[in-house]
Amino acid sequence: MTSYDETVIRQEVAVIGTLARGLNQFLNGLSPNDLRRHSACDAWTVRDVAGHLTNRAERQITSMTRGRQGDSAPPPDFSAPTDNMAMSAANADADIAYSISLGDDLVPTFERNYRELHLLLSSFAGGDWSCDCWHPRRGTMTAREYVSQRIQELAVHDWDIRSAFDPQAALHPDAVPVLLGMSARWLGSAYNPGDDPPTSDIRYLFALSDADPIDVLVQPEGVQVGAGLHPDPDDIDMLVACNANTYLLLAYGRIDVDTAANNLVAIGEEGLLERFAQWMVGF
Repeated sequence: MTSYDETVIRQEVAVIGTLARGLNQFLNGLSPNDLRRHSACDAWTVRDVAGHLTNRAERQITSMTRGRQGDSAPPPDFSAPTDNMAMSAANADADIAYSISLGDDLVPTFERNYRELHLLLSSFAGGDWSCDCWHPRRGTMTAREYVSQRIQELAVHDWDIRSAFDPQAALHPDAVPVLLGMSARWLGSAYNPGDDPPTSDIRYLFALSDADPIDVLVQPEGVQVGAGLHPDPDDIDMLVACNANTYLLLAYGRIDVDTAANNLVAIGEEGLLERFAQWMVGF
């Protein structure tokens, strides 16, 4: 059984609490018209995004509770869509319907669900973190992985909401270290070259001003992310100097290169950074 650093997990649980409380306070200050404003999440209103986060907290509570009891099977009524795009569409429809069903109780339910999730996470310890929990896209993930995944969703969607009101909004600084660690899995799964895949390996180096550098190797068949992928500096095709916030917003498809231009310096073949942003479209 894998053992995990309990101190690190507790720190991440605290970050979930910080993000949830901050977003709950922000949502409480919005009018009905504000909730209908378009968010940075494509085709979703602020209310839709809040509904998604509320619904996902509820699902995580159920999945982790069952997982600790040794049950990681899909719910009886779950029918897996045929591919990632179909699953995203089905999830979006379900989240919007859930949000509508809550009516004026959306924000109170958000607060209630995240308070219940915090109590559940606080009750996990030791070997509990290794238990397998059902997850619709990955099949199962450990309870430990669910903690970081909740930070990812809260932090990115918190930005989706806040940036609809503040063009200078940034990712919450407490979440940035976790997102940097998760960006490798995200880029690997979000890579979608469509009809314009690279014909050969393309090496990107993101030289971050406030974190360790990140190597990204884009290949026709997939993406690798990590340290030491570019041992020879002369092999780097695109060097991007920026801060962690800018890298993450690009990596998670939240801003385009034109929006990021004032916050980065790119050295390399023209168009390579634009292609990076186009390929990492997610699902």
